[in-house]
Amino acid sequence: MRFDGVRRIELHLVAAETRVESWDESYVELTYELHGDDVKVDANLNGETLTIKEKPRRRFFNRLGKDSWAEITLKVPRGVTLRVDTVIGKLRAEGVRFEEATTVNGTLILEECEAEMLKTVNGEIRPHLPVAGPLKASTVNGDIELTIEELEDDIEVNCVNGNMTLCLTDFCDARIISKKVNGNVRFVGINPNDPIIGTGELEVKVSTVNGDVKIELV
Repeated sequence: MRFDGVRRIELHLVAAETRVESWDESYVELTYELHGDDVKVDANLNGETLTIKEKPRRRFFNRLGKDSWAEITLKVPRGVTLRVDTVIGKLRAEGVRFEEATTVNGTLILEECEAEMLKTVNGEIRPHLPVAGPLKASTVNGDIELTIEELEDDIEVNCVNGNMTLCLTDFCDARIISKKVNGNVRFVGINPNDPIIGTGELEVKVSTVNGDVKIELV
């Protein structure tokens, strides 16, 4: 399926296995394969916003986690922004810009992407961002492994009963401000008494409640 004139995409997924990648064409290309009889995919273009929904017809899943699901591939022009939420599915993206990415019990793998907000509850997010900021990332009972090569603005990360690993490079001119309540913040390759990278002109705010956070210079 081809969609022209798209500037923004909303993805609402349940159990889908989804791959999103950028390309040099000016249009969006959507392909999908349905597994099982109780799922469908709807796509609707309203103005410049394309909304894609995976709709399982049943509300219950088998012991393997899902009985009917969609396998979705989405190719998007560079510069198109995405907002995605998924439940138990897995999404892998490369070279894409996210306004927001959220998962509950699912997995998000973001390679060479941009993101403004990342959230998980009982799920897992593994973003590798060449450039980040402003950015907010949070986990509740889930895991985030966030790698940032360079900062352009402040970022804020929050962890509640989960685990977070934040990897920063020498190109991140960051001053790290950490707060913890019954949790743990551990520094690797960074002086915990003076947690500054480079010029320290940008703020990296880290907070945890009953969670574990590791901040590492890579």
